[in-house]
Amino acid sequence: MAKKSFYKIEMLFLKILEKEDCYGYQLTQSIQDITNGQIKIAEGTMYPILYKLQDQGYVSDRQVKVGKRQTRVYYHLEPAGKEYLSQLTHDYYQMVNYPSHAVQ
Repeated sequence: MAKKSFYKIEMLFLKILEKEDCYGYQLTQSIQDITNGQIKIAEGTMYPILYKLQDQGYVSDRQVKVGKRQTRVYYHLEPAGKEYLSQLTHDYYQMVNYPSHAVQ
């Protein structure tokens, strides 16, 4: 997957986590719902992005036991992640609103 795609997926993950803490499957389902099924994210794509966001201090995780044996890992947006999301959003709108005549 191209770097640009990771950038957009990062932004989607952070935007969803801004509203509530989620576990991995919940994140992928939220993105599918938001995009009317146009974007489907595989675990092999999702987890490396989440781990990268964790390593950078933008997201933290906590384990919650559900049932007798199952544990879910919930991801939480940290203050640094909110700042990063703000920057990503700003950069995205700058790119989208870039005058088309400038690239011709």
